[in-house]
Amino acid sequence: MPSSTPRPTRRRLIRSAAALVGAGAVAGCGGTAESSGTAVSSPEADPPDDAVTDPASVVLRAPLDEPVLQEAGDGSDSDSDGESDPRAGEWRHNLVADAETAASMSVVDVDGAAEARRFLEETDFDAETVYVERHAVGECYDQRLCWVRWTDQRIETSYARVLRPAEAACSADVRVGVTHLIRLSAALDPDQISRFSSSGGSRPCRTPPGSEDGKPGDGS
Repeated sequence: MPSSTPRPTRRRLIRSAAALVGAGAVAGCGGTAESSGTAVSSPEADPPDDAVTDPASVVLRAPLDEPVLQEAGDGSDSDSDGESDPRAGEWRHNLVADAETAASMSVVDVDGAAEARRFLEETDFDAETVYVERHAVGECYDQRLCWVRWTDQRIETSYARVLRPAEAACSADVRVGVTHLIRLSAALDPDQISRFSSSGGSRPCRTPPGSEDGKPGDGS
């Protein structure tokens, strides 16, 4: 029987993908997303003074139509907050703010699933919150968290888009969902968070030499 056509590796697609990016034809490769009109910082700029540049986090990668986190019993997609999602299917976000909710969640069987389960189990929800954020990313790319900052009323993130290893099989016209579970060192109330924003760019994360993680403010 005839063999199936092998998927091209990332190395074979670099030139064609780069041409598309240069023409601005690849959706989601840069820019910003906002909920409730929050201003965002440029991903090309240095991190804000109050940003945390190396938070504890776990990254999961799955097909775009496959939710990676679900609350047991209701089948809901726990990395999605539909009411505050201005680009449905592109950018989703949610908060896990208590141990009961974390314990009820199931994690889809993908690379990093066991680490994600431990991450939720080991979070001290008396003093911490897990922010779950998913973006649609080209299959030949990874998304790296540059920084996160928050207050009692808002959460803001910034990411860098980087090419996957040359041997990675991928298609230039396929997009996947990349979900970050980010541990915030504050016990936030989801009902009080009214603004979310996220920025992204194609350059590496900028971390000023000698800088330390900023501490989040307490205002809006």
